[in-house]
Amino acid sequence: MKKRIIAFCCALTVVAILLCSCTKTPTTPEGETNTNTGTGNTQTAEIILPYATSDSLNPYFATGNENIALASLYCQPLYTVKSDYSAEAVLADSIATNGTKVSVTLKSAVFSDGTSVTAKDVVYSFNKAKASVAFSQRLSNINSVNASGSTVIFTLAAPDSLCQNILTFPIVKQGTAESSEAVPMGSGHFVFENGTALTVNTKSEIVSKISRITLHDIKKLEYITNAVEIGNINYLFEDFSSGNYKRIVAQNRAVTLNNFVFLGINPTGALSSSAVRTALYYAIDKEDISQGAYQGYAKSAVTVFNPDFNMLASQELPSAKGNVTKSDSILSKMGYNYYTKNGIKTDQTNVLSFSILVNSENSFRVSAAQKIARQLGERGFSVTVDAVSGDVYRQRVLSRNYEAYIGEVKLCENFDLSSLFDGRSGIAIDANGAFATAYNSFKNGQADIKAVNDAFLNEMPFVPLCYRMGMAAYSKGLTPDFTYAPFDIYGNMENWEKSAE
Repeated sequence: MKKRIIAFCCALTVVAILLCSCTKTPTTPEGETNTNTGTGNTQTAEIILPYATSDSLNPYFATGNENIALASLYCQPLYTVKSDYSAEAVLADSIATNGTKVSVTLKSAVFSDGTSVTAKDVVYSFNKAKASVAFSQRLSNINSVNASGSTVIFTLAAPDSLCQNILTFPIVKQGTAESSEAVPMGSGHFVFENGTALTVNTKSEIVSKISRITLHDIKKLEYITNAVEIGNINYLFEDFSSGNYKRIVAQNRAVTLNNFVFLGINPTGALSSSAVRTALYYAIDKEDISQGAYQGYAKSAVTVFNPDFNMLASQELPSAKGNVTKSDSILSKMGYNYYTKNGIKTDQTNVLSFSILVNSENSFRVSAAQKIARQLGERGFSVTVDAVSGDVYRQRVLSRNYEAYIGEVKLCENFDLSSLFDGRSGIAIDANGAFATAYNSFKNGQADIKAVNDAFLNEMPFVPLCYRMGMAAYSKGLTPDFTYAPFDIYGNMENWEKSAE
């Protein structure tokens, strides 16, 4: 399966540990042979990572996740993001925000050739990143950037109190990233060696525990899972973007992504009432969705924010298991105390009956829709699952030809929800409503996260379900660092350890 982890979107957060037996010898398919000749008895600080010779090693021209991810090894960003979505300064020394102006002052740092990293290099790198497939979306709110001495000034389209969370693009030396054939020069802890390996950057002040990274060419991405199983590579990240679980015979950990899964609602009929939508929210057991429908590869969400977000830690939030007593009470107060001859609750005007549109090619979402239908059926709703092909699903969502649907959006690390407000996700949200107003105030730095959560729970424009998880699979003896957000799948690799197997 071809994995797709877009680099703007994703360090790694440990949520569940799934240890699989490594005693089984996987069959080697055509196109992928075992090239691991090590005895497993000698301690080494060398590891093997996947890449594709058919793709560029220049992160601003690369299109595949394997090659894009390598940039974090030989380049450094202004900031990186921890698994709780707090920003960690790398090349940045300080940041100051004034409305739509964000000023970042640089630390003293050098590229692998010993020359200094300057503000002009940052401007050059930003312009390359802004035009790239990998980084353009996360940088969409930044209109321009200018250098002033050792300070870089970003001009935003709209204020963003979490702007540092998207200043994660790789900084390269000016003039070194002009073509897809060029491997840019960075200031990271490793440097490229003939385009097939990375070795320690002698100009780095960090002493790396990994001395050499060999690159293994994955000629057919459908065999990449087998490559880690048989030892051709030591590490692989699978994000299950196809919507179907795939078992990998290797040590592995579940990792929370920033992929938000929700029940989109077309506010018509009974669902036009925010109270009814709130009752629906409390009637759904989100834990059952994440553990059952997503087979444990999801983390229940009770707000629009990732449950790992550090700002939620101090908040008192509803239970992910739901609250059927509260749901029934809300419906009773709204007059839904009658039943049709088919046993469906009604207020004698509206009937609690609707369908959930779902992509039939995504087994996670189909299962989630079926579970929701069953749960709501126990509360007096009548819910049917309308499973259609992917193409039909996308067309109907964008044209809002649905009553409800299971959707997913990939959020950047600054929790930009613009795709939920501007129609790209197919959700109809009142741009002047309480939720939108509170969210914009939060992004402006004028309101706290509680105000956003309260406004959302009152308006309930859609129902949060979960944040999907991916899987990090790795060789026995390798100890990755899972304290970074999942867009940086090789976060802090210089401190990874690899013991004798």
